[in-house]
Amino acid sequence: MAENRMKRFKNKGRGDETELRRRRTEEAVELRKNKRNDALAKRRQVSEEVAFHGDSLVDLQVRQVLESLAPNFNCSSSPKQLQAVYTVRRLLSASNVTAAYEEVIRMGFLPVLVRMLERFDQPVLQYEAAWCLTNIASGTSEQAAAIVSNGALPVLVGLISADEQLSLQALWTIGNVAGDSPALRDMVIESGIVPSLVQCVNGTIPLRHLRLVSWVLSNLCRYNNPSPSLEIVEQLLPILLVLLEHKDVEVCKDVCWALSFLTDGGSEDPLVQAVINCGIVQKLVTALGSAAVQVLVPALRAVGNLASGSPEQTQLVIDAGALPYFQQLLQRSEERVKKEACWALSNITAGTPEQIRAVTDASLLPLLILVFHTGEFLTKRESAWAITNFAIAGMPSQLHYFVSSNGVPLICDLLKFKDNQIVKVALNAMMALLQAAGHLMETLARLFEEGEACDLLEELQRHENFLISNMAADIVARFFSGDQESGVAGLVPQADSTQFQFGVQAGVESSELNFTLS
Repeated sequence: MAENRMKRFKNKGRGDETELRRRRTEEAVELRKNKRNDALAKRRQVSEEVAFHGDSLVDLQVRQVLESLAPNFNCSSSPKQLQAVYTVRRLLSASNVTAAYEEVIRMGFLPVLVRMLERFDQPVLQYEAAWCLTNIASGTSEQAAAIVSNGALPVLVGLISADEQLSLQALWTIGNVAGDSPALRDMVIESGIVPSLVQCVNGTIPLRHLRLVSWVLSNLCRYNNPSPSLEIVEQLLPILLVLLEHKDVEVCKDVCWALSFLTDGGSEDPLVQAVINCGIVQKLVTALGSAAVQVLVPALRAVGNLASGSPEQTQLVIDAGALPYFQQLLQRSEERVKKEACWALSNITAGTPEQIRAVTDASLLPLLILVFHTGEFLTKRESAWAITNFAIAGMPSQLHYFVSSNGVPLICDLLKFKDNQIVKVALNAMMALLQAAGHLMETLARLFEEGEACDLLEELQRHENFLISNMAADIVARFFSGDQESGVAGLVPQADSTQFQFGVQAGVESSELNFTLS
């Protein structure tokens, strides 16, 4: 899977494909962790009541409690049965008890709970049973699957059109099941959930209800191994298009997560093209102007996914007006917003010359450099990719701007980075800058000397990573060899038996390397 993801990053003929437009395996793992943290697949409903007269449920013998309830749980007496279900619900809702889920299943309570969902003559019993199922569905995959195997899904889908409280509980349970795995998600879809969700959105429903609907929608879009079918996604996109314009942060957040999931498959994924075809890109870009971090993170993820696609897909993001939003995004105080913004921009700076020119025109390079100097490690790492992609473009027309934006000292800083991938792209950037230098060669020489690049290249030639050591030696040989035709005058390495040594050539004053950048 990681190999396929890395192939998404298009190569413009400048450097290694998996580095220039990369989705590195370790980053993919980290983003998945972020998705679990920021876009919860499952939600428990915890009772606000004091359970069992204030006793700590962690100290209770769960099995004994459930066994004592079994006779009334299965009896025909409505008051006794309701009290038993109520007690089970309290037990399952206690935030410090999880063993109860398995015990409820082991003791055969699930089929009874599913049958209670159809007791329309007992609405309180229905509600308590649905609440029990909601929390069981928030447990392990096996526990969520047990709910499905006991025939709960069709009944729950039917309850979406019931009264508000029961409908909310049914949606909550369905959302937990769908968020568990691709297999259970598909079972939820096969149960006929989509038309019911369409009806909810098209009707007039309370905000709390709409929030749950948007969360269920995000779980129906979750996972890409396999992804939901194109047919289903095309039914969901019109709903997402409507909800993306909603003013509520929670609704908008979950819609943006849904779009981030759907755009996660690469430029050739038909789901990505379906998202583009439905006309949602412009509205998704507009979400980058939200003040809410909960919206910005998934919106940036989705925009970055689109920007990582084909040149045409990257251009769609630019044409939708995304770049001006990054002026503010890169200056936000929240570290994860800046990290996501840098990641998204790294996919644009790996683009065509015209797309890189658009980044220049938006004055984003100085901000990326500022983020590198002030951000935390992971943010630095993402900004480094965006900046080095810009440099690796190697276009003479952009070189002056890169130098005047203090990009060269940053490349020198990256040569010290404790990350081999970053060191490699920094060396690629240094090579590209020197190749494109032309009349700026002496200026680059001075700036690299001031940034201790010569000493760093000397050290990197002894690096344990063979590719890094070779790249460093290649730069030395091509540009610091003392050959006036190809090398940099004044930075002539003295060779010994193992590596190159650097010094300023006699007769060359540092002032001779200075000229005004205008």
